[in-house]
Amino acid sequence: MATQSLIFITGGTGFIGSHVVHDTLKAGHRARLTVRKVAQIDELKSRFTLYASQLEFVVISDITDTAALRAGLSDDVQYIFHLASPMPGKGDDFKTEYLQPAVKGTEAILEAAAAAPSVKKTVIISSLLALIPLGALQTPGLHIQEGDNTSITVNPDMPFPSGPAGNGPKYSASKILAHRATVEWMSKHKPHFSLVTVHPTFVLGYDYTQKDASSPSGINAYLLQSLTAPPGGKPIIPGSFVDVRDVSLVMLRSLGLEGGDWGKPLTEVLVAGRATTWQEVVDIVRERYPSVEVALQGPFAAPFTADTSRAERQLGVAWRSTQELISSVFDQQMELRARAGRAGL
Repeated sequence: MATQSLIFITGGTGFIGSHVVHDTLKAGHRARLTVRKVAQIDELKSRFTLYASQLEFVVISDITDTAALRAGLSDDVQYIFHLASPMPGKGDDFKTEYLQPAVKGTEAILEAAAAAPSVKKTVIISSLLALIPLGALQTPGLHIQEGDNTSITVNPDMPFPSGPAGNGPKYSASKILAHRATVEWMSKHKPHFSLVTVHPTFVLGYDYTQKDASSPSGINAYLLQSLTAPPGGKPIIPGSFVDVRDVSLVMLRSLGLEGGDWGKPLTEVLVAGRATTWQEVVDIVRERYPSVEVALQGPFAAPFTADTSRAERQLGVAWRSTQELISSVFDQQMELRARAGRAGL
């Protein structure tokens, strides 16, 4: 891959996307970011002031708008990073607020890429949840590997719980069906570009988007709540984490991957970080952050395992330690609280 490539990035305003944008620019590439509204541009410019000359923006209010995406790609984009997707808790209707944006957004970016001869590769961030049956995450002895999506059955008309109880299942189902749509689209259309799908486990780390001490979000928020106010005394999510910096690294290095898997015209990469447990996390926090009142107590069930050999072998990723990962979250929260004149968490 040549330096100074132009990379089209959707979802660059989010937690993972901000790291991907930063690392893309730091590597010397130019980035064309999609934003939903003009007002977001100034904030993004201030976030990446060191690389202002490498940044471009295109306003696309609806990520399922294929025509707008085609116009945004123009004739000089070589690579696409597609990160825009519905997040848990952003709506309650499964079909309109989870499934359709996830599936139609992915299909739209693929169709736009197919109409842009300059595009060489598209990298889509999916989820480890796209590779396991719905509701199977807590199954004892669960081992996750690439290539299992097409064997999973999900009925898009199935009922889901309303409110917070339904957020996780709806998100998981949307990830399964969006990745299925990706596999089927690539098999049907056989485009000129290659495709990599990246499947991370629960992503933690420094959050460029967090504005103040009161607003941790995503898995960072789940981590903090699990440790300090665990519902029912149990962690909210399994003890399997990956550093957002490692996810971003996988995205960048995926541009060099070639070939497809299991007869499919795409390559899947599992990203699950270094093996850890909730007990290790508890011990790290108690040792390094004694002011934090840790309420979470064991014993804890063993987390699932995942085959991350491709990321390690073909992409050369050496996962950050659990201590570095947890510290990146807590150091930021402590710094933000100190600025606000607040002690502890």
